[in-house]
Amino acid sequence: METALRYEIIKTIPELKDEIYPTNAPEGHTRPYLVYSRISTRRVKTLEGYTNKQALSYMFSIMATRYGDMAKIRKQVLDLLLGMAGREIGHAIQYYVEDIDINNVTEQYEFDLKVNRGIIDFTIYFKEGDD
Repeated sequence: METALRYEIIKTIPELKDEIYPTNAPEGHTRPYLVYSRISTRRVKTLEGYTNKQALSYMFSIMATRYGDMAKIRKQVLDLLLGMAGREIGHAIQYYVEDIDINNVTEQYEFDLKVNRGIIDFTIYFKEGDD
């Protein structure tokens, strides 16, 4: 799923090409970037066992030195996420997104890094493979 999400972001938001990092970003960035982490995983289980359906929760942090840049890119990412429900995402491996919940959207200033952080906490419900 991470590869599919990265593919969709890069395809839609060129400012983030080569600027998407799992869990942590290298120091010294001047361009806006996105850091993501998975915060929960739920696999759907029936009486027959686990299905090919999952719900993953992620936290996306959009980081930028200028507040306006962060707010603009956060809106683009949010719009992209909201548009994923009901369609396939990805390239080499595709996933069908059944639904997406935006759990929270916040922001804060990171004094140590001297950047504005826009946070999107969301859960994506999807199906992998053929059913």
